[in-house]
Amino acid sequence: MKTVSAFAFFAAFTVVSGAQVPPAPGLSPAGEAQQAFAVTQARSMMITNQAQLQGIIASQAALLTSVQARSIFLAEAASLQARVAANQGAMFAAQTAAFGAMQRFRTLQKELQVRSAILCMRSRGVDSAPAMQGAVKLALLDSAKLSRRSVMLHAAAAQASGQTSSGQPAAQPASPDTAPLPAEPPPMMIRPTFGNALNVEKPTFSLPPGKVQPGTRISIRSETHYATLYYTTNGWTPTTESAKYTGPITINSSTHLEVIAVGPNFVRSNVEHADYQVPNSPAPVLEPTVVVPEDGMLRAGTPVRVAFAGKEIDSETAAVGDEITVVLDEEIRLGGAVLAAKGAPVHAALTIADPAHGGAPGDLVFEIHSVEIAGKRVPLFGGETLEGAKGVLGSKNAKIKPGMSAMAFVAADTQLK
Repeated sequence: MKTVSAFAFFAAFTVVSGAQVPPAPGLSPAGEAQQAFAVTQARSMMITNQAQLQGIIASQAALLTSVQARSIFLAEAASLQARVAANQGAMFAAQTAAFGAMQRFRTLQKELQVRSAILCMRSRGVDSAPAMQGAVKLALLDSAKLSRRSVMLHAAAAQASGQTSSGQPAAQPASPDTAPLPAEPPPMMIRPTFGNALNVEKPTFSLPPGKVQPGTRISIRSETHYATLYYTTNGWTPTTESAKYTGPITINSSTHLEVIAVGPNFVRSNVEHADYQVPNSPAPVLEPTVVVPEDGMLRAGTPVRVAFAGKEIDSETAAVGDEITVVLDEEIRLGGAVLAAKGAPVHAALTIADPAHGGAPGDLVFEIHSVEIAGKRVPLFGGETLEGAKGVLGSKNAKIKPGMSAMAFVAADTQLK
């Protein structure tokens, strides 16, 4: 019974609200216009567009008995139309702004997911384009699979690097529906820093530096319990974004090895160096070109090599915010066309510049942001740390010399056609 009554009331209200209201007899023209305007204003609260409002105004104006009353009514109705239009415009603008904010949030979220995937692969020492792009695809999975994303990335990195956390050959990564492991948070970035009273025992190598045969395996350890080891072979100082030591390192060509140990309290050891020379070993061949696929899409995760040009950067005289000259160290090609030549400028920034003081060596940190390719800004993600030498007679400043190269990665898919 209540449902029927409610329905009947709603139907009656709809009929009444949609009917025209004729002016009461004996009213002056101004009174007629005021009554018609009040009716129109009440009905304007229930309309959704300007066409409906214009229909109501026209219908109500047709009922007025004099030209004077109609003129007064239409003048007031014009102001009502203007207010309704302004309100609807503000509502549309608010909806557009909210939509734009949501789009920007989703874009930022995707970029952060890409960066996290790249860091995960770099921490395992993986720089190849196919492995990076595969990790990025995993990182951009639907949010419903977020809880398993990190596990998949670590499994993919282990497979690409050929090792597991125990140093054994990697097994195939589990499928997203069967992965039983909990998600591991990304590592905290630890840059070279000194002055903390707590100490972490320095890493030690299983063989002293010097000449070795191809295939020699070098083990590294630290006496600090639960310390994690990170290493580089590219001349830059390791941080927790560098390759994590997961087992013996095989030396097949002359290698400059740098290692740090990071304790459970995020305090780190001094940097330890070791140079191993393999007689008659060929120099590593660097790829001269980044090849863009035929569809013209430079995909997120693609490695791009950059190099320093211009003057030497010294931590003694450098300051954060100084201009630094970084250029492409390889061509970007699409088919037979060169989209960006070797030597094209790269946008990069010096983010830390500390001189040596006391027993603490100087250090420099830079970040790579973007490069222009075929007239389009391509976002890049990367950066390195360089620490000066630490000696018995005093520590030295860090110096980035012209020609030193580093690896950056494309941060977002970019269409270059």
